[in-house]
Amino acid sequence: MSSVQVMTDSVACIPRELAEENKIKVVPAANIFVNGQSYIEGETISAEQAYQLIEKDPDRFVTSAIMPDYLVKVYQELSTKSREILFITIASALSAVNRAANLAADLLREQSPETTIRIVDSKACAGTQGLVVLAAAKAAAQGKSLDEVATIAQRVREQSGGLMMLDTLRYIYRTGRMSKTAARIASIFNIKPINKLTPEGTIEMADRARKRSDALNRLLNLIGREAATDALHFMIAHAAAPDMAQSFAQQLGQRFKVLSLIITDYSPVMGYGTGPGAIFVGFHPELDL
Repeated sequence: MSSVQVMTDSVACIPRELAEENKIKVVPAANIFVNGQSYIEGETISAEQAYQLIEKDPDRFVTSAIMPDYLVKVYQELSTKSREILFITIASALSAVNRAANLAADLLREQSPETTIRIVDSKACAGTQGLVVLAAAKAAAQGKSLDEVATIAQRVREQSGGLMMLDTLRYIYRTGRMSKTAARIASIFNIKPINKLTPEGTIEMADRARKRSDALNRLLNLIGREAATDALHFMIAHAAAPDMAQSFAQQLGQRFKVLSLIITDYSPVMGYGTGPGAIFVGFHPELDL
C-alpha cells in the first residue's frame, strides 16, 4: 500500500498531466448534459468543446450533481492502492460535491471499515482549489500522514486568495443571481465584474470595469492588496481564452515575483454561468510546511 491518496473534483482545474504526475485522482464535479447527450468533463468532452456549446445555446447546456454511489466506486478503486484517502472538494457553499463525498464516505465505512477517508472542504474553487490540492499531493508524496496532509491543505488555503473577472454578464442568469432578461441588458453595457473568493468559500463582487484591460489591471491591483508578499505561486484558469491567459501571465511576471505559474482551463461545470472569456487567478506565497 502506498501513502495517502489525494483526490479532488474537476472544478480544481488541475491539468490531466499534472494530476497524473502528482498522483491526484480527479473526479467530475457534475454530470454534463447537452441536448440529452451526457458527457464527462475532460474525458468525453473538452473544455473548448463545452464552451462552444455554451456559447451556441446556453440553455441546452445543463449539469446535475455527482451521485454518492459513483464516488463509492471511486473510493473502492483507490482503497486497493491506499487505505487512507483525502478528498479535497470545491467549497461546500458553491456545490453539492462535498455533501455527496461525505455521504459516499459513510457508505464505504460500512462496507470497508479498514479504509480511512477524510473529506476536506477547500472553501475554494478553480485555481485556488487547485493550488491547495497540489500542495497536499506533494505532502503525500513525501510520506506525510493523513492528518499532516489534511492540515497542510488547510494551512495553504488560509494563505491563498482567488479573484475572477467575468468578460460578460450574458450567462450570469445560469447561476440564479440575475434574471435572463436582466443579464442580457447588463451585457449590453459591457460591464466586467471582478469577483473575490471569501475565506468562507463564497463569491462576492470586489470591483467592476467597462474595458477588459482595465479589469485585468484591477485584478493585478487586488492581488497586490490581498497578498502579504510580491513572491507568489499562481494558477490561472481561463474559460476558452488562452491568449488572454497568456497575456495576463506576462503581466503577473512584470508585477510580481512568480514562484510558479500554471495556466489551465476553467471548468465548464462552473463556466456555464460565467461564459467564455472569464479568467480566475488563484495565488499563495511560499509556505514553510
